[in-house]
Parts: sequence; structure tokens; C-alpha cells
Amino acid sequence: MGWSEVAARNHARRLEREGWLERCPMTWGDGSLFLATRKGVLMLGVPLIAASTPAPTWWAHDCACAWTAAWLTVRGRVFLGQREVLSRPEWSGQLHWQDRNSLKRSGHRPDLVALRDSSRFAIEVELAGKSRPRLDAILKLHDDWIRGGQIGGVIYICGNEEGQRRVERSAQQVAPFGHKLRLELLDTIKEQTIAAREASRSGRAAGASAAPAPMLGGYGG
Repeated sequence: MGWSEVAARNHARRLEREGWLERCPMTWGDGSLFLATRKGVLMLGVPLIAASTPAPTWWAHDCACAWTAAWLTVRGRVFLGQREVLSRPEWSGQLHWQDRNSLKRSGHRPDLVALRDSSRFAIEVELAGKSRPRLDAILKLHDDWIRGGQIGGVIYICGNEEGQRRVERSAQQVAPFGHKLRLELLDTIKEQTIAAREASRSGRAAGASAAPAPMLGGYGG
């Protein structure tokens, strides 16, 4: 939103005092996650269920999803967040894969969905390496959605280059995604988001310094 870190912390504290946000302290030095409470969701007026406090095993993933949401926001993209995706049945798919012992089956949803014009793009945040059969099954689901016209493509946000290569190798075996598969590193989208924020702040500061001084007695003077 272009705020300074101090301003963002002040806003968060005020919302926390009002009971609209819940603070989830993480490992020392990593800061805190903030979640919209039930009261906060009601104040937003959106038909969603508030998230429960995440277990430590989900902290990294939820942080990465938050960075992805910020990355989309500074790029001017409209998107569905995690709770919105969860609330919409059309984003629930079925996976089938074979492991060493048996046939596995589970549901699956993308982490976020980006909206652009009439197209929708599924976004997967891939930090922990999944088994190759399960990763193949997820990519097969996205290929089915692409072929059926539900999405225009899929974006993978990967935690490191090895994870990026794993997704790329799996995709090459599953389907000819071509330009419909986009791979990004989490560190890269963090850098781009921070750069866009700083550019926005600098632009506003330059605009304010160039604006004429208000006349005494004028509107709001």
C-alpha cells in the first residue's frame, strides 16, 4: 500500500486493538502473521469464514501466500485470496496418484487465483517438495482445467531453484504447457514487490513536493 514500515505497524496495532486482526507471533526474528478475525471479516462485509490461527508448519506457506498477494496487488492485479478460493466449490479438484503402496486420492485447490480480463490463472505456492506422483497429479489437474477453459494458465511460486526445476521437469512429462506455465522464485517476487512499493512512495513524495501550496482560506485551509 506504499506505507512506511512504521505506518504499517501502527495501522496493524490499531486494528488489533479493535479486535479486527489477530497477531500470530512466529519464530523470534521472523515477525508476526496477522489474520482477520471473525469481527474483522464482518466489518469487511465479505461472505467468508475467518481463518483459524495457523500451526507453525503453515507459517512459511502462509507468509509466501501473503507475499504473492502483495506482489499481485502492486501490479494492479485482481485476485481471489486463500479464503475466497476455499469458499468456491468450482476451485476444488480431485487428485489421483499411485505411491509405493497404494492408489491415493485427495482434494486440491490452488492457493490463489489471479483474474485478468476474462481469464483466470491458478497460483500454486510450492515451498515443500511434494512426491513426484502427487506433483504430477496436481499439474494434470491444471492441464485439465486449461483444456476445459476454466483457467488460462498456472503460476508456480517456488521457494528455491531446485523446487523450480522439479516443477519444470514434472510439467514436461505431464503436458505441453508451453507459455501457460509460469515459474517464479519467492525471493524474486519479494524483491519486485518491495521495489514497486518504494517506487510508489517516491512517486507520491515527488508529487507532493511539486504540488502548489494551498491558499489561505481555501478548502480545508
